[in-house]
Amino acid sequence: MKQKTIIFLHGFASSGQGIKAQFLQKKCRSIPGLDFHAFDFSPTPRDFEYMTVTGMINRLRQYILDRQLENVRLIGSSMGALVALNYAHRFGGVVNLLLLAPALAYRSGIDRTEAKQWQETGTGPVSHYAFDKEVPLRYEFEEDGLKYADPVPPPVKMMIVHGRSDAILPIAGSRAYAANYPQKVQLVEVDSDHRLNDQLDLIWQQVVVFSLGGA
Repeated sequence: MKQKTIIFLHGFASSGQGIKAQFLQKKCRSIPGLDFHAFDFSPTPRDFEYMTVTGMINRLRQYILDRQLENVRLIGSSMGALVALNYAHRFGGVVNLLLLAPALAYRSGIDRTEAKQWQETGTGPVSHYAFDKEVPLRYEFEEDGLKYADPVPPPVKMMIVHGRSDAILPIAGSRAYAANYPQKVQLVEVDSDHRLNDQLDLIWQQVVVFSLGGA
């Protein structure tokens, strides 16, 4: 049986050691022939300071090439979904995408005054969940992010799991995207918030049924 690979991509200011990543890693151990990776975009505060969306996509590309990973399924959470979608669109080689409360396009979430101040100072403080402290992030993140302001078409079959009470990335974006591409995108709406940490069993069900095709 051909080896299957799942790569989990965490969200903004998070890490590959979050609740969903640890849950999926434990679950995936029970399936023979499945190789699970929880990829960490910014293992140190310095990495995070210089992070950009393009940089995350390129880091993922290098990670896959270095390990010669094949038969890859990507699971992207929040901003990790933006990376997963654009990686698959740009490089291919992805079987399918499971996106959790996804950022399908870049939204800075700041006004012009805040953006100008960030640009003038060069860096801005971000509360980072994994480092448990504020860490700087360079303005290049915003400049680069604006290149991804429009969602790309789905390059492969996609499943989206999104909470109706998501106040960070409202479900309306996923609804519109799924409606635009009904042949390729399935949307599962749940009564949850952005983190989806109360939906772990449902997420695992989608991994088994959708990502792995019933494996």
